[in-house]
Amino acid sequence: MKILIVGHFLWPWYQEACAKALEELGHEVIRFGWSDYFKQPRFGKSEQEYRSFFHRFQVRLYWGPTVWKVNNDLLNMAEQTQPEIVWFYNEQLIAPKTVAKLRDRLPHAIFCQYANDNPFSDKAAWGLWRNFLGSFPLFDIHFAYRQSNLTDFKNHGAQQVHLLRSYFIPEEDHPVPYEEIPEHFKCDVVFAGHYEDDERVDLLESICEAGFSLNLFGGGWDKALQSLKSGSPLRTKFPISPAVGSDYRFAICGAKVALCILSSLNKDTYTRRCFQIPAMKTAMLSQQTDDLISLFAPNLEAVFFRNREELLEKLRLLVTDEKFRLSVANSGYHKVYSAGHDVKSRMSIWLHQISEMHSQRE
Repeated sequence: MKILIVGHFLWPWYQEACAKALEELGHEVIRFGWSDYFKQPRFGKSEQEYRSFFHRFQVRLYWGPTVWKVNNDLLNMAEQTQPEIVWFYNEQLIAPKTVAKLRDRLPHAIFCQYANDNPFSDKAAWGLWRNFLGSFPLFDIHFAYRQSNLTDFKNHGAQQVHLLRSYFIPEEDHPVPYEEIPEHFKCDVVFAGHYEDDERVDLLESICEAGFSLNLFGGGWDKALQSLKSGSPLRTKFPISPAVGSDYRFAICGAKVALCILSSLNKDTYTRRCFQIPAMKTAMLSQQTDDLISLFAPNLEAVFFRNREELLEKLRLLVTDEKFRLSVANSGYHKVYSAGHDVKSRMSIWLHQISEMHSQRE
């Protein structure tokens, strides 16, 4: 099948990872990304920057000449390539009227929609998802990242909704021999995740204050600086930036334990790191949810905590008991492969759902 994927294509582990997996499964993939219209690389930084304040302003409002150009370019590409499937992946920039025009020009195509962030969170920025939600009636099938969103999608009028969890990428998320890891990545515990104004700062400070060596990576941490107490041990970690590519592997594999703190903004009950960490054969210590317990056997394939005291207790056990730590790491590694949590397996599930709808139309 010929598949058009529409999204920002900013980070390679989202739209691009799915595109490559679909190509490996024998399908033709057309990519339409809009990130380069607005952003450009920053020297020495993993995160891109806006080309100008005006470009930032347009993305914030979903309005302006560059936004209009993106919408028009998408229409032209779709008309030229005539895809059989149009997949909007975490897409917020494309207006509902553009989707309606696409449907007119591609009357036989299946249109599907997916978001790994939570469009229904009460903490989401105002207007962020207005195009996504406004386009709901124009899509044939919707894919939800989390269980709770299945009901949200249906309540919003979606007729067909299926769960599509995140994944790990075997070519990227794999173990690294310890002797190949640079020394500055080696530590007791690592947290490689973005900043949110929730309990993560308190948890990470407690880890440092308990005497564990902590490495910290992720985006948005500059926002935390103004609220950190003057004596916070996290201040010594700045500047903090995302670890990507081989650095991400070094960061996870160089730690005895990798911490998973879930997004309260998205109301997450699991996250992509829950599959990446075990895939790199590192012991995962995560906030506990019923969802995660259904995915990993507690104290066998992963270790979970419910509060600060339990976090420190479980972390101390994992750091000091090497046999237990390695057993958890190895069991988690085998679980993510045997249960099909890799991106290619996820895309096979996605294709199965699409193919069912395609068969119903014929």
